[in-house]
Amino acid sequence: MEKLTEVLNYSIVEQAELGVLSKRNNLKSVQYLMITGIALICRAAIEGGLNEETAFTLSDFYIQKLEDQNSIIDILSLMEEAIYDYTSRVAQAKTRKYSAPITTCIHYIENQLYGDITLDQLSAICHLSPNYLSSLFKKEVGISFTEYIQQQRIDEAKKLLTFTNYPILDIGSLLNFTDQSYFIKVFKKFTGITPKQNRTKYAHH
Repeated sequence: MEKLTEVLNYSIVEQAELGVLSKRNNLKSVQYLMITGIALICRAAIEGGLNEETAFTLSDFYIQKLEDQNSIIDILSLMEEAIYDYTSRVAQAKTRKYSAPITTCIHYIENQLYGDITLDQLSAICHLSPNYLSSLFKKEVGISFTEYIQQQRIDEAKKLLTFTNYPILDIGSLLNFTDQSYFIKVFKKFTGITPKQNRTKYAHH
């Protein structure tokens, strides 16, 4: 992560190069170039130890967002975000040395953020009792099963707030929060600000 910050200290390209890039290429060709870049980053992340399904889901997410950008500056800024995102996830995957059941749980949660996730479902998949799995999860991950799911959903909500125009109410229900006030409460607990403030702060114009 430190090395990446060094490399991307200013931007993927310098201002002078940006001018050349804008003159020589139309938006579409830069988008195609960056989509190829996402595919390469995705493959490298899998080789680095990132769960395949997570890597491909992220790839779909960023490719879709790339297609929505209207300027070369926005495309490059999104690419920078993607590179940081993949790198931090690979770094996490390398430091996380969880037991097989907990690794299974984490992969399942990552891939089911938009669905219903219960301790009973996971204990059935892991062939462990809910109580045992719950205490094992807390012991290895450091936070409770419920808190971990909330944390992952809020991370996902932050992406949706930044890169989509979905109404805040829709984002909350998409990520399985029972009502808007609960969504705002949990969001504030993890980020210190409300979803609306997050959108205003990070929205790409």
